[in-house]
Amino acid sequence: MTALPTAAQAALAAVVLTAAATDLRRREIPNWLTLSGVLAGFAIHTTVFGWPGLKFAALGFGLAALAFLPLFMMRWLGGGDVKLMAAVAALAGAENLIAIFIMDALLGGVAALALILIRGRLWRTLRNIPHIFSRQRHEELEAGNEKSLGMPRAVTIAAATLIALWLIHRAPAP
Repeated sequence: MTALPTAAQAALAAVVLTAAATDLRRREIPNWLTLSGVLAGFAIHTTVFGWPGLKFAALGFGLAALAFLPLFMMRWLGGGDVKLMAAVAALAGAENLIAIFIMDALLGGVAALALILIRGRLWRTLRNIPHIFSRQRHEELEAGNEKSLGMPRAVTIAAATLIALWLIHRAPAP
């Protein structure tokens, strides 16, 4: 994992914690928050490192676009989740985004399974598996649909990001 300037760490924590709170409360991630995170990522890294910092933020942002836009187009992720990952990527960089993505996938899987069991949707979820890759849209599989599981993804994104920040902070200096 790549070390980050203190300002980037603080901005990253503030963005993901605010996103998690609004996602839990209102089931939305505000555009002003994600845009602020993206702009902060570019500004902080460019100010601290110059052109290499701009490249660092741009590579993270670009990787997020490549990884998460297809998931949005397939309606597996909501637009707010994709924009949040773009903000995380601009602040954390590509290498850290990969680690955050892996942790988020693990945390998201555990959280989804727990939510499925708590809400008594196990059989319903298993019946939906064949529909995942079909061309025909199934409303229970679309992010943001009232009939979907409705898991606030910003919470697991925030948890994964905070774990990554903790790991970065604990890593020995090169």
